Amino acid sequence: MKVIILLDQIQAGLGGKEKADTELGGKKLAMGAADTIDKTLKKKDSSIMATFFCGTEFYEANKEVVQGKITRMCQKMQPDILLVGPTYDYSDFAKMACEVGYAVESNSEIPVVAMVAQEKNTDIISEYKDKLNIVKMPKKGGTGLSDSIDKGIELCAKKVKKEDTTEFVNKYCF
Repeated sequence: MKVIILLDQIQAGLGGKEKADTELGGKKLAMGAADTIDKTLKKKDSSIMATFFCGTEFYEANKEVVQGKITRMCQKMQPDILLVGPTYDYSDFAKMACEVGYAVESNSEIPVVAMVAQEKNTDIISEYKDKLNIVKMPKKGGTGLSDSIDKGIELCAKKVKKEDTTEFVNKYCF
């Protein structure tokens, strides 16, 4: 399974809130939080083929451009799936992840899985839970992170194999 992951500037390891104006970019490797996920993926003969990153302020000022570019890059690179997050309890990142994930899934053949914590994100989860698969995860520093990552990867695999995800989604997603 070839995965592209979308992270904000913080999770990509490019700086904190002061770098929220980081322009959309990408690298053909696992950056920041994606490194942990890539290690888990490699145990399942899968890998992160690229990390897309964008500052949340840059995204807010350029939503349509960012959504369009990410959709086109996914279509060009042909991953098996786009993973948006883990967003933890960062509300600006959760909003960006869900909006971009929905745009990609609506405008391409590429399936999407989001990973979002409920804390600080109830409104965005309510808005997107019926439009996008959002795996439940803990807030930053919360317990159960490795389990939620495993569930996120398991859902990615099920979607790539075009398996019925109904029961899984009812149990592990919002």
